[in-house]
Amino acid sequence: MKVNIENIKFLNQLTSEVILLDKDLYIIWLNDSALNKGWVLNSNNKNNIITDQFSEETNGKLISLLKNTVEKDGATTKRDFELTTSSNNKRVIDLTVSWSNDFNCLILEILCVDNLNKIIDSTKTFSTQKIAANLARTLAHEVKNPLSGIRGSAQILNKKLNDKFSSKFLKIIINETDRLNEIVTKILTPPSKPSLNLFNIHSALEKVYALVEVDKNEKLNFIRDYDPSIPEIYGDENLFVQAILNIVKNGQQAIENIKDPAIVIKSRIKYGEPINGVIQQTLCSIDICDNGKGIPDELHDQLFFPMVSMKESGSGLGLTIAQDIIRVHGGNITFKSKPGRTVFSIHVPLGDEKREAKIA
Repeated sequence: MKVNIENIKFLNQLTSEVILLDKDLYIIWLNDSALNKGWVLNSNNKNNIITDQFSEETNGKLISLLKNTVEKDGATTKRDFELTTSSNNKRVIDLTVSWSNDFNCLILEILCVDNLNKIIDSTKTFSTQKIAANLARTLAHEVKNPLSGIRGSAQILNKKLNDKFSSKFLKIIINETDRLNEIVTKILTPPSKPSLNLFNIHSALEKVYALVEVDKNEKLNFIRDYDPSIPEIYGDENLFVQAILNIVKNGQQAIENIKDPAIVIKSRIKYGEPINGVIQQTLCSIDICDNGKGIPDELHDQLFFPMVSMKESGSGLGLTIAQDIIRVHGGNITFKSKPGRTVFSIHVPLGDEKREAKIA
């Protein structure tokens, strides 16, 4: 019996890669996840053998595994199997190979080990940041009442004491108390309830660009690299502008003393990536890259926590607010940093308009 392609299209819903081969190792069919990971399916079977896609070293191990599976008429799983493409790109996978007598074909199912690690990392990060945010809000609530008492007492003393020395320092107490109270209020204020509509992500990015252009350093090279094929996103455009602007402003501050300062905003579609521990079929990725000095290693684990800032005068709330906004939309923000290159990546699922019920 031959494989009926129409009957197996439901496999396109899987996040794992599925490849069907005939007994001569020619590719019959790939699901969408496999196509998105770079597997090639040509209409001409003469150029469609699986070994055309990999290095000689990978082909040796892969052919042996596939032929043994056909001969034994069974199934084999290989953990941490290294695939090296003909262009020398490497990745580590978990590979399960099965032979189907009913359909006379080999079935390859691939789960990327890198994705498993990303799922674990994103789940841990999400949980840790959520705990830290809740702790910060609890502490902020406890701090708010004493601040009111301190300010009120300082005001009373300011009325009683008329000498310049006392007034000078009491005014400092009142002003600093007001500043702390403003920070505490921001921590306690939940993200605004989003006004959900379909919008073009590049409309939001262009608004950010226009705001930055108003007061940017003349030396700053602001580069936009957009993928026009990204479909509309279901969310609150104004909140997206706020989240992206917070990250861009951090980038501007990081490159203040750089000789040739540059910020790049790049939009792309990605496939099969985890968000907060869940693999998403299709997502929109926005990268904000600067060429500043980078983020110190000791701040990496706490960067999205409230009150964590590289600037002496900073409140440490910009990234926390940005992360809250993106999470309300089912996404997350990650970053990679080294001297000369820091990239903040915003990931938001595409095609998920039913999320309104979850966050309304």
